[in-house]
Amino acid sequence: MVTATHEASHRLFQEHPEALAPVFEALGLPPPAKTDFHELSPDTTEIRPVERRADTVLMFEPDMGEHFVVAVEAQTKKDPEKARNWAYYVSYLRAKYDLPVLLVAVCRDPSTAAWAMGPFECAVGP
Repeated sequence: MVTATHEASHRLFQEHPEALAPVFEALGLPPPAKTDFHELSPDTTEIRPVERRADTVLMFEPDMGEHFVVAVEAQTKKDPEKARNWAYYVSYLRAKYDLPVLLVAVCRDPSTAAWAMGPFECAVGP
């Protein structure tokens, strides 16, 4: 149920996005102005079917110990799009199964393996 506290906690930033200045400062970014922002739809529902498939997804359920999901990706070459896809796989599987997710990239050559180890960032700032 939506509460007044919940609404106030985010609506402030809809009406006064410049209130994010402390976040920008912490990231080492110049202070924002209200005119620097425009509001986007908060709807994160997929409008059209998007095919995204990890190569293999396994549930690890030992008798004793932590359960988690393993996503295995066979990677034959460097692919700039993979960082985005892998982030989607991990977040989707985490939300779907409510378990930690381990993504394993299986590579045939050391150059691709070194690239696949990352790091891959989804960040703002320098």
